[in-house]
Amino acid sequence: MLELYKVGHCWHPEAMVLGNCNLSKMKFPAHIGLIRHPTKGLILFDTGYAKRFSSVTKRFPEKAYSILTPMKLGCKEQLTEQLISNGIHPSDIKYIFISHFHADHIAGLLDFPDAKFICSKVAFTEIMKLGKLSGLIKGYLKKLIPTDFHKRCSFIEDLKPTALTQKLRPFHSGFDIFNDGSLFAINLPGHAAGHYGLFCTGTKAGTFLVGDAAWTKDAYEKSLYPNPLAYLIMDSRKAYIETLDSLGQLYGNSKDIKIIPSHCELSFKEYCRDQQS
Repeated sequence: MLELYKVGHCWHPEAMVLGNCNLSKMKFPAHIGLIRHPTKGLILFDTGYAKRFSSVTKRFPEKAYSILTPMKLGCKEQLTEQLISNGIHPSDIKYIFISHFHADHIAGLLDFPDAKFICSKVAFTEIMKLGKLSGLIKGYLKKLIPTDFHKRCSFIEDLKPTALTQKLRPFHSGFDIFNDGSLFAINLPGHAAGHYGLFCTGTKAGTFLVGDAAWTKDAYEKSLYPNPLAYLIMDSRKAYIETLDSLGQLYGNSKDIKIIPSHCELSFKEYCRDQQS
């Protein structure tokens, strides 16, 4: 079972994301997933924003991050508060799957001191090797990473690759996280080093949490590429476009699979509506 939560939001000019000429600000919510696994317990897909983001971006050079992508997080949007209101204590979270290490996806890691982390070795190596300024340019804030991260993490690439079902074409292989066919990590390169999505088989056709491989559903449905300036923070422009095109192919081949980008308000509303019906 998968539940979605909105954990704060930021603003970007629409032109940067959809490649058009509209310079008006567009709201980008930070959505995360809560997976109720029958044997492994509660699992988070990313954590979204947290109050800690504001504290670590108070001074330069980190302050530039909050200036370029102004963030708002209401008290009731704090992930821990939302979970507690649903009867879930932070200590109940057993695992956190990290799609990538950009600050709007990991700002809440420190709020879950008992959780184990699942992430890409490539992604973690990238953030740790970069200096403060070079990391900031790529959207990383090392202060958001728990000091005991090494002791609590396992790497996706250490698992044995497995062939994916035909319905997930053009994606051919992934990693069966718990070796039970419930959750598959799928490499979605381009946006950030070691960027992975998570395919969840708990629903009828499956749900694909794709992180920032696409910022909106229009992007992969209509092949809307971002403004060239957006590629400055990405790991690979070529890989990003190829991944976006692959998501478009998947959508065309298997429209019953729910593809959910982390910042798409429409995808979030559609999923929640379908769950209530």
